[in-house]
Amino acid sequence: MKNEEEEERSVHEVLLLVLPYLHSLFELLSMNRVSRLLKNAIRDETALWTNVVIEPLLSSRLTDEILSEIASKSAGKLKTLILRQCLRVTDKGLRRVVDSNPLITKMIVPGCLELTPEGIIGCVESLTKNNHKLETLHINGVYGFTKHHIAALLNYLPDVGAIDVEVCPKCDEVRMVPACSRRSCESKERKCRGCRFCVSRCVECLVCLGSDTEVQEAACGGDVLCLECWLVLPKCRFCNKPYCTSHSGLRQEIEDTDDAARPMFECQACYYRAGTNPYDAFDYQI
Repeated sequence: MKNEEEEERSVHEVLLLVLPYLHSLFELLSMNRVSRLLKNAIRDETALWTNVVIEPLLSSRLTDEILSEIASKSAGKLKTLILRQCLRVTDKGLRRVVDSNPLITKMIVPGCLELTPEGIIGCVESLTKNNHKLETLHINGVYGFTKHHIAALLNYLPDVGAIDVEVCPKCDEVRMVPACSRRSCESKERKCRGCRFCVSRCVECLVCLGSDTEVQEAACGGDVLCLECWLVLPKCRFCNKPYCTSHSGLRQEIEDTDDAARPMFECQACYYRAGTNPYDAFDYQI
């Protein structure tokens, strides 16, 4: 009995050491359910809440009130706020967190559709008072930004690359303008500089795809790949199209009784055409 208690205590001590390395709120909440000891440790340790990361597993449930409650656990020491596709968070909720946590240096809110340019500019203005520096701002997927909004943000974040979007030099719209990974483009004036609507790019490595480049279709729908990336990515067992890394979670994995066999998957289009049973035989033209 005594040995079991000592072993259990040792396991908890190891888990306590792991807590600071957990990446997202989902991971923290998962550990929260392991034992009462861990639950109390997570609740009482302010340092664990200085980086709040809300990803799609929880983002649909996040409201202004819940966000405020989570942020309050840092006792005003929040440094990183990452909200990915949190569709219920508003300007008011974000501003409440910002005003209570003036030490934030990284604010990442892509795809938060209830946020507005004016609300984000107000938060940035608040975070850059008293010589405090906001180092990173990601706002891709927040609608309504114009070049005038970006100009206002650049007054507060002058460092190159601090903001993930900019004014596309080709269409004059506010979008992400990725750096091209092609060596010939790096060594000269970049004629391929532009957003994804103006310049065709490999969704995986971001190299520009000119008329002399062999282009392959991805399973993501509308995305394209260069031949080099297409060759190395796992492909659907039926249509032979790969998902890019960012959409790999859409793969419908196929279980195989042979442990030595290579992992197989179906893209969503093939999976739903096949019906609920992924092993149903079917024939169709791609």
